[in-house]
Amino acid sequence: MDLGKITLYLSKEKKTLEEVIDNSKLPNESARFVVKDFSYKERSCRFYCRQISGGTTDNPPWLNFVNSGIGDANPINFSSTYTRPTGLLLVEWGERIVAASFGLQAGSWLKKYLFEPDFGVKVAMNLCGNKKVRQAKSSIQLATTQMIDRQLSRPSEAFDFGMGETEFLQYISAHFLANEKITLQGKDCLTIKLAGDDKLSWDTLFDFIEQFLDAFSKETYKELFPNYPNLTPVSNEKIEDLDNKLLSFIAGKEFDKFHLSIPEFIPDDEYSFTYRHGRGMKKINVHSHVDAKHIVEEKLFRNLEDVSIQSLNNKKIYAYSHEESKIVEGRYWKLYDCIVTEIEDEGSCYTLSAGVWRKVDDDFYNAVNNFVKGISEEDIPKQYHDIPIFCMESKRNKEAVFNSEYCKKDDKSILFDQSKLKIGKGRADKEFCDILKLDNRKGEIIHVKRLGGSSAVNHLFSQARFYCEFFLTDETFVQEIRNHITDSKHALKSEFLAHVKENLSDVCGQDYIVRLWILYDNKLKEIPKLESLPLMAKYELKLTYEKLRNALKYSDITFSMIPVMLTGHKEEIRTDTARK
Repeated sequence: MDLGKITLYLSKEKKTLEEVIDNSKLPNESARFVVKDFSYKERSCRFYCRQISGGTTDNPPWLNFVNSGIGDANPINFSSTYTRPTGLLLVEWGERIVAASFGLQAGSWLKKYLFEPDFGVKVAMNLCGNKKVRQAKSSIQLATTQMIDRQLSRPSEAFDFGMGETEFLQYISAHFLANEKITLQGKDCLTIKLAGDDKLSWDTLFDFIEQFLDAFSKETYKELFPNYPNLTPVSNEKIEDLDNKLLSFIAGKEFDKFHLSIPEFIPDDEYSFTYRHGRGMKKINVHSHVDAKHIVEEKLFRNLEDVSIQSLNNKKIYAYSHEESKIVEGRYWKLYDCIVTEIEDEGSCYTLSAGVWRKVDDDFYNAVNNFVKGISEEDIPKQYHDIPIFCMESKRNKEAVFNSEYCKKDDKSILFDQSKLKIGKGRADKEFCDILKLDNRKGEIIHVKRLGGSSAVNHLFSQARFYCEFFLTDETFVQEIRNHITDSKHALKSEFLAHVKENLSDVCGQDYIVRLWILYDNKLKEIPKLESLPLMAKYELKLTYEKLRNALKYSDITFSMIPVMLTGHKEEIRTDTARK
C-alpha cells in the first residue's frame, strides 16, 4: 500500500530505539496496543500501534444548540464517539533514529528533547530553495515576541513574503525542487505531501530519508534564507550544564557575569520594583530598577550556594506603581526569566534571555562581533558627563531628566523627548528623537537610552531605524517635526527650520548625523563597551547601522557611552499601603 503524506522526526546522534521512547506514555501490550520489531533493507525497525477510542455518546454542544432552536419533540441525537488506530514507526539509520508518526497522539510517545529541533525546517529550506514557497511563519524576538504567519495564493519567492530584517523564519511550506508534485513542510519535524498519482512506498520512503539526512548536514539555507534564526534551541543536557554555570556565578557573587532585566520593554517612568510580596510582610523595599546585586542586598536566599533553578523560578519580581501606591496585580516576572547572560563554552556561545537558553550560530556570532569591533565609540564633551538623572516625582532614574538637562546646557539643541508627533494618519504618540541638534551645518538626530538589558538597548536601535526612515519618507511626520520646532520658541528655530526642509523631497539623509547614546552608571568600575552589550543588542546595532548608513544614506552613525549619576533609590513602604 502507498501513502500520500507522512511526518518524520530525526533523533540526535548516538540514540537507540529504546532511548527515544517515553515508556511512561505507553500502555501495556494488549489486543489494543501492539509492538512489532522487524527489518527492512537490513535496517532495524520498530512499530508501535494503538487502537484509541474517544468522544462521548452525548450530542456535541453545537447539535444541542441547533436542537434548542428547532424546538422539535424528537431532537436529533448523534454521538461523538470514534475509534481509530495511531502508530509510530522507528527506523535505525546509522547512529540516529528516524521516527514517522501516523494518526493522533503517536508523536507524543517520543522524547522530543532527544530529537533535532530544526530538522524539518533545515531540510525544507535546503531541498526546496527560496523560489517556490507557499507558506512561512516567522517571529520577531525583540522587546516582545511577535508570531507572524504568511501565505501566498501561489508558490512564490521567499522575498515576496516581505519578511523584515528582524524576523526569524521558523517554518516553511514549499515545493521540492526535484519534483514539484511534492511539498515539504518543515519545522522541528518534516511533513512530505505527494500530489496526484505520486505516492510513498517503502522504497521511496527510504530513498527520501537518505536525501533528507544529507540535506540536513548542509548549510545552503544560510544564503537562501537569511531570516532563518541564528539562535537555535539547546538540548536538556546542555541546559542543565549551562544552568549549573549560572548557579556558580550566583554562588560566587560574580555579578559582572550576568545582570537582571525585566523580559519586556517597560518605559522607565512606568514602574518601580520589589522582590517581596505576601500577607505576612509588614514592609517592602521598592527599587527604582532591578539589579543583580539585589539578590544579596534583599537577602532573597539564605545561602547562595544552595540556590537552584527551581528557587530562581519560585522567586518573583513585582511591579510597583507609585501613581497608585501599590503592587500592580498580576504584573510580576520569575527571577530566572529576568536573568540575562552569555556563556562561551567549548568554542560556542550560548545566551540566556527571557528564561530560554539558545545556542548562537558560530558564523553569526563571529559576524556580529567582528562588525561591532569595527565601530568606533565617540566621547561627548565632559560637561555632559555625570548628570544626575533621578526624578524625585516618579522616584526613578529617567532618561528624560538627562535629555532635559542636556538641552539646557547646549543652546544648539531642541528637546524632542515626549514630543508626541504623528506619522501619516496615525496617533500623535511618536517622538522622532530625544534631542535634535544643529552643528557644523549638519543636523544631529540623537537617540538616548539607559543601559539595562537587551530589551531597552534593542529599543534604542530599532527606534532609531523606525523614526529615521519615516523622517525621509513621510510628509506628515516632517511637518509635525517642523511644527514642534516652531512651537519650541528656541532662539535658533529659524536655523533649524531652514535645515529641516519643508518639502519631503528636499529632506536628505546626507544632511544629518544619527547619534546613539547609552547612559550608564558612573559608579561602575569599568566603562561599558560595545563588545559588552548583549548579543541581540549588538545584532540590532548592526542592522541599524547598515539600514541608516547604507540604505538611507545618513551622513554618519555614531555611538557613545555616557556616564550619568544614578540614584539607587530604595523606598521602604508599608504593605497595607502597597496593597490598597
